[in-house]
Amino acid sequence: MAEPNRLLRAARERTPSRFAPGYAMSRAELAEAVCAWLWNTTRKRYDLDAHTIARYERGVVRWPCAPYRAGLRHVLGADDDSAMGFCPPQRRKPGTTLLGTGVSWISASDGVGAGVGYPVGSKQAVDALADLTAADLADNPHVNVVGWGAQTAPSVITGYLFDGPLRPDQSGAVAEASGDVAARIRATARYLMDLDFRFGGGHTRKMLLFYWKTEIIPALRQSYAELERREVFAAAADAAEVLGWAAYDAGRHGAAQRYFVLGLRLASEADDHLMGGQILANLSHQANYLGNVTDAIQFARAAQSATTGRATATVTAMFLAMEARALASVRDARGCAEALRRAEQMFERSNPGQDPEWISYFDALELAGEAAHCFRDLGQPHETRLFAADAIDPNRTPARTQAFIGMVNAAGALAAGHVDEAVSVAKAAVSQAGPLRSDRYLRYVADFHRSLTERHATHVAVREFSDLVHTSYPTDSG
Repeated sequence: MAEPNRLLRAARERTPSRFAPGYAMSRAELAEAVCAWLWNTTRKRYDLDAHTIARYERGVVRWPCAPYRAGLRHVLGADDDSAMGFCPPQRRKPGTTLLGTGVSWISASDGVGAGVGYPVGSKQAVDALADLTAADLADNPHVNVVGWGAQTAPSVITGYLFDGPLRPDQSGAVAEASGDVAARIRATARYLMDLDFRFGGGHTRKMLLFYWKTEIIPALRQSYAELERREVFAAAADAAEVLGWAAYDAGRHGAAQRYFVLGLRLASEADDHLMGGQILANLSHQANYLGNVTDAIQFARAAQSATTGRATATVTAMFLAMEARALASVRDARGCAEALRRAEQMFERSNPGQDPEWISYFDALELAGEAAHCFRDLGQPHETRLFAADAIDPNRTPARTQAFIGMVNAAGALAAGHVDEAVSVAKAAVSQAGPLRSDRYLRYVADFHRSLTERHATHVAVREFSDLVHTSYPTDSG
């Protein structure tokens, strides 16, 4: 067990909160302040959250990357790294790997993610997944800190589009009928995805990692007849996509990106073009969330190109919605509106009987939710609120989705100048979230909280909402 970093926690608890007088600075507030300082200093967007600050304080991460150390020194008024309890790691020799497979998915420098490469062969992908899931399950500190590998879209997209399954020698013993294996993997992945959808990636990630280690990796290393082998790899690609989302939702962005890229290689091996497109769309969603908007646009368009003539209308509508989200992030209102228009046209042609099972979540409510996110990012509060209202059905929409859309709606109300209504909607969303364990959701709450306090610091609702956040998320507020 890691030794707690008491110096860092003490430094944070000595620092008063800007938003809640009488309280110590929370982990979420510290993360926000560091990211804001880094943006003002470097004009680069960084992704730091309360979950990662907690790992610093628990000693799981002993040596954050240099920008984060600089930001923490500035915000906490520390003279040097040692005053915050940080200890530089022992350097490894150049070219060595952490997990012994020769797959360099983590760099040797300060825990910063190396370039994320597209695996040449399926065996390389399976070996990398075996090592990554084992390290992730064990909470390896290097996995905890590795971040998104920026500017990876061109190489990953090229690798996937020009890839072809490399069929191994099947002369060895053939395992049990793969239909049974594939069915078990798919059923388990769907069950855990349902739990993820209801309670967040922080709830399901460990269970899914254990299932990968004990069941999926061994299944991928068995021999099958050709068609059966494709079934197993297709099911595993589906499970990798679910694992990527769980890691993404839990704030483990470097691991999530790698799960998606490795899952993309499994989808290629299975000739499952629709799942490949789905994973490319997931990469677009994550890249956009992290501010890597160029990558996000490229991944969304690659998803469409890779599935031309194969995707159903519903699947294509979802891919177009991802493109719209990315275009909204760069304030391309015209391009975003065109992508949304095409998404709506495609969705009108949907035939659920033709759709793959994994797209069943994408209904008219979900499309309206994507539009609400777009207009929030475009700074159009009226449209944000209209589509947010269309995105929720009290009886059909899961509580998790209602909580996310509620925060989008609150942001729209705040942008329109309706402070009391914005706080009321945000309070309802926090209440709706209940036991949701999602770093993404916490960021929605933190972003709204920051906007609220920056614009209306003296409003009585600020203290009320701050109290609610501290009460609802005590582990993230110190």
